[in-house]
Amino acid sequence: MAKATQNLKIRLNARNIYHFKWLFLICLVVVLLYTPEILNTNIEQEYRKMPHIRTSQEIEFLKCFRSICKHTIKNILDQNRSTGPVGYATFLVMARILKVKERISSDRGLSEKLAKIDIYRKAIGINQHEIPAHNTFHTLRQRLGPEGFFQIHQSFVLEAHKIGLLTPPILDLPKMVIYKIILIGDSMFFKAVASTKGQKDIYGNWLFTDASIVFGKPHHKHKYPVGHRAHTLTAVSGIPIVSLLAPASESDQNYIMPLLEMALDSYPSLPFACVILDAGYDAEDLHRDINTELNLLPIIIRKPSIKWGSMMSKTGTPLCPFAYPTHRRGIEYNHGRTKFACYRTCLDDPQKLLFPCKYQNSKSRFGWMTYTYFKDDYRRKGPAVPGSRIYRRFKKLRTGIEHYYGLTKENRYHMETNNTYMGHDNVLIHVIEHDIVATLDILYEHNKTGKWSDVLNI
Repeated sequence: MAKATQNLKIRLNARNIYHFKWLFLICLVVVLLYTPEILNTNIEQEYRKMPHIRTSQEIEFLKCFRSICKHTIKNILDQNRSTGPVGYATFLVMARILKVKERISSDRGLSEKLAKIDIYRKAIGINQHEIPAHNTFHTLRQRLGPEGFFQIHQSFVLEAHKIGLLTPPILDLPKMVIYKIILIGDSMFFKAVASTKGQKDIYGNWLFTDASIVFGKPHHKHKYPVGHRAHTLTAVSGIPIVSLLAPASESDQNYIMPLLEMALDSYPSLPFACVILDAGYDAEDLHRDINTELNLLPIIIRKPSIKWGSMMSKTGTPLCPFAYPTHRRGIEYNHGRTKFACYRTCLDDPQKLLFPCKYQNSKSRFGWMTYTYFKDDYRRKGPAVPGSRIYRRFKKLRTGIEHYYGLTKENRYHMETNNTYMGHDNVLIHVIEHDIVATLDILYEHNKTGKWSDVLNI
């Protein structure tokens, strides 16, 4: 019996040792699994306590946002007090600026990135517990509307004018436009976000899920050009002034007059002098109306097919009675006419005249003189026709500014590809937000380096 009891105790001790080994192994595995998390938690706590050393790019990023005048935004938001709690809506607008600069495609993505990225919160001035939900941005856009966002943009445009950015010191300009604002018109196609598989109504019109979009003209980038067209006036330094949104099927010519009127009404104190437009606006009524109704100088690139008519040279200057081309002597804008003189060019022709010209022997070097009047034909005899000094000078500027504006919106901010909005007002707000950021970037670059423009060599 004693021997049996002793064997039982030996077995129990062996089983306890066996259980202890398994328990020890389990504890060891648990420790190995949780040690990295414990270490990471400790590291994160220590990291939060340590001062963060920012890179030069991060410092520059924060400087750019700190240079934005938040008081200007606050004054406009005070007129729309229902946009959020006091002192909070300003940060929402700053977040919208951040969205454009960082090419964030949606409001939801903006909220998620604000929650994850500390430097974004530092830039707009909020804490971790103040991150707005994505529908907060929707509410802000609905309550401010395009008019509210345009007022914010308008304030920055006026700030740019105070420091001379709208009138950069361009050399060799005619006297009538020196220290005045030169406008450049441009338009950009916006591909629709909604489904492009529309249906026709009983009248043959296409209907889409977004009522504000239509089929546009054939476009080299898109097989089915369904969407909007954004029309914008920019200053010669590249700063957007005003923007309008239209259906893609509408002609650019239908919107240039409303766009110019909007600029004049929105900035009555600014000295607008002229507007430069491409050949798509080359129509007699636009040449006439811009000059007579808006008192602006229309510099419109002529279509290659233009015909000057009888008794006119290939460059649009009158011919003298002996069919020699004349040269411009000056443009009298107050009288609405251009003065021409022959400068006795017939004397240089080896072929002598069959009949005598009384101006050949005149003491004046100008010789025979004549006038053409704007009212007779603004397109062919207007204040800025091909061959005139002002036309030649400004034609060079148009191409550079249009390319700069298009590349800025397309390559730097991805304005078209980052559009996730439907409806006329929502897409127009999207365009105005990009106008705001483009203006702020030029303001910041000028304050930092003294640079007037990315395309003007001044």
